[in-house]
Amino acid sequence: MYKVKRTIYLENQSIDVWFGLVSKTKNGKNGKYTVYLLTDDPRNPFNHAEPILSGITSKDTAIKKGIEYAKNLFRNILNNQQ
Repeated sequence: MYKVKRTIYLENQSIDVWFGLVSKTKNGKNGKYTVYLLTDDPRNPFNHAEPILSGITSKDTAIKKGIEYAKNLFRNILNNQQ
């Protein structure tokens, strides 16, 4: 699993988020990525990877879609707390 850390900015807050990417290939052809939202730092033994998106053909697009998903998730959480 390829792991990447991104910082998401919402209103006046910044949130560090970890994503995991897994590419599934068949017969050596370009595969499709599955994006996972990691619950904590990957080195933490209690970390859990939750699949959020699949079927994405580009690594860059997969990361961008993951960031959009996380922004929407955190925006909804903040709105529900108010």
